[in-house]
Amino acid sequence: MSEEMKELLKRLSDMEEEMRAMRQELKSLKSAEDRHEQPDPHEPAGAGPLPQEQPAPHMERVPQDDVEPEIEEAVPVPVMEPAEESEPPEEEPVAEGPAAEVPENDSGTARTPTLSEMMASIGLGSPRDSEGEPENTVKEESGPPEQAGTPKEPRSSMPTASYGWLQRPEEESRERAEAIPSPPPAPKPVFREQKPFDFERQFAVWLPRVFMVILLLGVLWGLKVSFDMGWITEEVRVVLGYLGSILLGYLGYRSIRGARRGFGLTLWGGTIALGILTTFAANQLYGFLPLILSFLIGIAYIAAGIYASIRTNSETLTVFTAIAGFLLPFLLEGEGASAVMFCAYVLILFLSLFFVSIRSRHRVTFYALFLLFNVTLYMYLLLDGVMGGHENLVAATALVQHLALLFFYLKGSIPRFIFTEVLLYVNFVFGIIWILLFDEPILQVAYGVLSVLYAALAVYAHMLKDPPLQDILSTMAVAASAVFILSFRMDEPAMKLMLLFIVGAAGIWAGLRSGALRTIAVSGSLYALGALSTLTFGWFHEIFSAEHAVWLMFIGTLALVYAAFYQHPPAWVKVSQIDASLIAGQIIVLVYLFRLSGVLLMDADLAFGPESHIRIGILGLLAFGSTFLRRSAHGRHVATAGIVEFFALGILLLFLPMTGWRGGGYWLSLIVSLLFAAGITYFYVKAVREPIAAKGRLESPAVAFLLQVFYFFLMTKLYFSGVREFGWEDETVLFVHTFLLFLFAFVSISAGRKMDWKAVRIAGFALLAFSFLKLFIVDLASVSVVIRAVLFTAVGAAGLIYSRTLQKDDGE
Repeated sequence: MSEEMKELLKRLSDMEEEMRAMRQELKSLKSAEDRHEQPDPHEPAGAGPLPQEQPAPHMERVPQDDVEPEIEEAVPVPVMEPAEESEPPEEEPVAEGPAAEVPENDSGTARTPTLSEMMASIGLGSPRDSEGEPENTVKEESGPPEQAGTPKEPRSSMPTASYGWLQRPEEESRERAEAIPSPPPAPKPVFREQKPFDFERQFAVWLPRVFMVILLLGVLWGLKVSFDMGWITEEVRVVLGYLGSILLGYLGYRSIRGARRGFGLTLWGGTIALGILTTFAANQLYGFLPLILSFLIGIAYIAAGIYASIRTNSETLTVFTAIAGFLLPFLLEGEGASAVMFCAYVLILFLSLFFVSIRSRHRVTFYALFLLFNVTLYMYLLLDGVMGGHENLVAATALVQHLALLFFYLKGSIPRFIFTEVLLYVNFVFGIIWILLFDEPILQVAYGVLSVLYAALAVYAHMLKDPPLQDILSTMAVAASAVFILSFRMDEPAMKLMLLFIVGAAGIWAGLRSGALRTIAVSGSLYALGALSTLTFGWFHEIFSAEHAVWLMFIGTLALVYAAFYQHPPAWVKVSQIDASLIAGQIIVLVYLFRLSGVLLMDADLAFGPESHIRIGILGLLAFGSTFLRRSAHGRHVATAGIVEFFALGILLLFLPMTGWRGGGYWLSLIVSLLFAAGITYFYVKAVREPIAAKGRLESPAVAFLLQVFYFFLMTKLYFSGVREFGWEDETVLFVHTFLLFLFAFVSISAGRKMDWKAVRIAGFALLAFSFLKLFIVDLASVSVVIRAVLFTAVGAAGLIYSRTLQKDDGE
């Protein structure tokens, strides 16, 4: 041990001796004054030594006045003599604590604390757990027990049950725990903690069920042998079946009473199965029981199963009873059987088991009932024939079940964790499918009533201020309205599309207004379906037609949708994103104008080339006009898209013929082409002078080079289209074309040198070299001497003049 630790322990020992002396002196002074007082009735008569195996000994009753104030560690307190005339303060009892005062030995001194306790009290170590280890490592000698007449200890300046200035570790920990406020209780978990899989327990649960199946098979085979040998008649078989079911029920009751619940439930399941099979045999195989009596007996077994599942709260027995109950109508036949009886039984059975599942909060039972009900009706239709004449009755039964589930869901009888949102949608889809079985007039009425019902419920949810429920019901109202529209057999499909646009736009507006995300999604999908159908198949050939009305409805509702987004923008969409989406509306308008222009020019008797140029010119005019929306509040993206669309239309013109196969319309195409060239030049100048795009100005040399390429191809197209239109001779064509190539090269070189556009200048020199090659290779061998003389003279003179201009610019 280091020297510092030894010095510290020595100090602690001296301080402890001082406190012991003070305590003994105060006791002797106080004992004379308190002899007449009675002892505390709650104080034990004696305090013997506690066994060390007790983790927390009980504290003796000590008056509160005997508890001394805590003395700071680092400040020594001098010994003070109490005044003789001072009166002792009143004593107040203190509740018992978990620790008791340390008993003193015969010499009147307390036990010496251990090293770990002293280090823990001054913050140099942690106290040992009082519950894990005994408090005293050294065996103490117990003092004499305190008698009833023994006077109480005088008030001292040290804490009770302490080692001088050092508190016991247990006392210090308890005081710190009392000083710190206790945290609020943790919330209880919603789901119970999953226990680890116990194979033996599951084996014990399923083993009786397996043996029950084996027992039933053995009994059946034994009965078969008895039947084949003639030992058991048919009447005896039926009686034995019912007696066996009763015996199994009694044994199951005894097992459940005997704390063997799983085994007893298995026997009760066997009771229901054996009773229904016996009833089936008595009705179908032997003909002993009529249909009504057999049906009543089967219902009795089902009712017994439901009663047992309620009493035992067994979900397994409830599911087993449901399976047997929905299977019962298919096992019995006879006179008196009808579709009304079947549907009534299935509906009553569903509602009964539905009540049990909700009462017991059985989620699996609820899902099984929903599935079994729909499967039972479907199987009945298959066995009876799809067109057996009972389709309306089956559909009505399914619709009653649909409305019952919806009613109990809205009423709150079904917990949301059982009847989830997904199951609500599934119930809606099943209801829509079952309504298809109705005849033609009733079909539309049912869909109309369903759409109005869901719309009214959505309004009711809005009045209740339940946004999630309103969102769900609004979504279903929109979907039901769409199905209602599509259910009509109209001669004009355009009417359905117009109604779909109205319903979709109204649903989007309602969803945006109420913040219903599901309604927006479903309505948007419905609207997108109508838009896709219109864009793909919406060709019209007359102005006054239903197809044209669809386009007008499409564009009108689209404008309303955009207005709704700007008026009620959702939190998950930025205004800039809505502005960018306006490009889709712009493209839709361009498509509409292209088709409308085709209808307007249908009677003009124009060739394909000029008609295409005029229609594209109309679109280019709209795209050019949309560029002026750049300074508006929401037109920046539309303006940028208009520039791109104008360039795309101009490039498309390069690949379209200017005339028809028989000629004609050249001047119309020429005017449109020159207008596009002027527009592209305007955009080029604007892009160089001021920023059009968000990134700033464009690079002038790159744009000038693209413009040069466009001009070259446009010049070539216009020239050869004119040659074809006017029927020029070959020598004239070569002459003019070579002269145009030299002229275009001279202009390109001059513009590139003046504006310092290197790419344009290089392209001009390349074109000039190509022109020389064409002049000396193609033209020299193809034209006559007269044309050759004129061509070379004109080109040479023009070249000399241009060369002199270049030298003058250079100053040489």
